Amino acid sequence: MKTKIAIITLALVMSACSHKDDTNKAADTAKAEVASVVTEQKNAVPPVNAEPNKAAEATPSLTTEADWNAMPDLKDIGNFPFLTAPQGLKIENVENGASQIFEFEKIENLIGNSIYTTEGKLAISHFDGDGADFNQRLFDRSIYDYLDKMGAKQLFKGDYPKNEPQNEASRAKLKDNQWNGKRRFYGFVDDSPFAVYAFKNNGKNYMVNVQSNSAQGEVYVMELKAFEQTMKKYTAEGMKKELDAAGKAILNINFDTDKATLKPDGQTVVDEILALLNENPTLNISIEGYTDNTGAADHNKKLSADRANTVMYALAGKGIDISRLKSAGFGADKPLAANDTDDNKAKNRRVELVKF
Repeated sequence: MKTKIAIITLALVMSACSHKDDTNKAADTAKAEVASVVTEQKNAVPPVNAEPNKAAEATPSLTTEADWNAMPDLKDIGNFPFLTAPQGLKIENVENGASQIFEFEKIENLIGNSIYTTEGKLAISHFDGDGADFNQRLFDRSIYDYLDKMGAKQLFKGDYPKNEPQNEASRAKLKDNQWNGKRRFYGFVDDSPFAVYAFKNNGKNYMVNVQSNSAQGEVYVMELKAFEQTMKKYTAEGMKKELDAAGKAILNINFDTDKATLKPDGQTVVDEILALLNENPTLNISIEGYTDNTGAADHNKKLSADRANTVMYALAGKGIDISRLKSAGFGADKPLAANDTDDNKAKNRRVELVKF
């Protein structure tokens, strides 16, 4: 009897073990199948006409790097900024292929859960209806189909991070791309989905941001490049060379905004003018102030005259005979460049030293 019970017990145990092994194998197989599906989903590229994927709700990292070795190197795609308007749409105020071109700017690019900050030459194309209402569907299909077929890599397509506390920092960073009252960007809006692409061409790296709504569409194309410092320290010797060669020296002297008060680095330039005059006792100069065209003409002329006077009296206060000095303000007259970009306006805000 005991022997029979032992045999039955052993059979039950073996049966249970066999069932457990079968269950584990089935679970392992299911896990492998799920993992395979997840991997395929992660590697999949959404089709051009697909609905935008929602951005992940996790907090995006505020900094990231792009693996440019993995980006496609495209050939025969034309010249920067690479895009023209499809039939039925137009690029507003188009000049040199875009609505606006900045020689050096910054863009925040949302790539999945990361933000990639880029700097370089930026072209913004603002698309409008060509004599009719803006056609968002035409814009979307045209732009995305073009970028996909040219071979650019889509890095992100979806919405801005949701307006939740954990995403406040990333949303604030992305809003740097928008019009802020100082830049003349058309700018993304944070209630419309957008896409980010990347590619290489002729040894240079490019990022493309695309967004549209029912009224308009924007394409940002950035040619990435490192900032190059082109400013040089003003010296008495350098000013003398300019005066001898051209009869005048052009200086960018920094003042407080909309005031005639010298900033510390502006005072440093005035000290070099002082050295110039002390080293050349027969040199007489007219100090002439200029502004850009922002604001009223009368205000600008007075501001430029006040700034020229600030420099003149600073020199006289340090021992330069006032008879060797003159001052004048010309406001936005005689611009060195068109007042159409921040860089050009900066060139026009200047002080000139002119021999007399």
